[in-house]
Amino acid sequence: MTELHRDEFRDLAEQFYRLSKELGDYRFSHWEELGKTERLSVESMEWSLLNASSDLTAAAIDLTLDDLKPVVKRVSASTRKMKTAIRKASRAKDVLKIAAAAVELCSAIVSGSPSAVAAALERAIKASS
Repeated sequence: MTELHRDEFRDLAEQFYRLSKELGDYRFSHWEELGKTERLSVESMEWSLLNASSDLTAAAIDLTLDDLKPVVKRVSASTRKMKTAIRKASRAKDVLKIAAAAVELCSAIVSGSPSAVAAALERAIKASS
């Protein structure tokens, strides 16, 4: 069984926290352009990522996962790519697509399922391309 170290979980948690902050920054800087439903959707995703980040911090204490350690670098690269894509997005629809993929990826990591992580990682990469 491959064990992710506490520092690696903490790093992932911080990356998803920063992604949630990027969504918040997007929401406020595009406030007038977003409709009420879009603002609420972005905010919901923002909170989902923040909560998932907290879950990853808690997971740092006692979670071990089979075959997940090799994808940590890919997850890190993916979160950086999603943050950049959010900053560059011109449509709320695109931001929501990226945010949904990020929430799915973070949830997959918390679930401990390597196959779920791999599938969610592919969707996250696609969403931010």
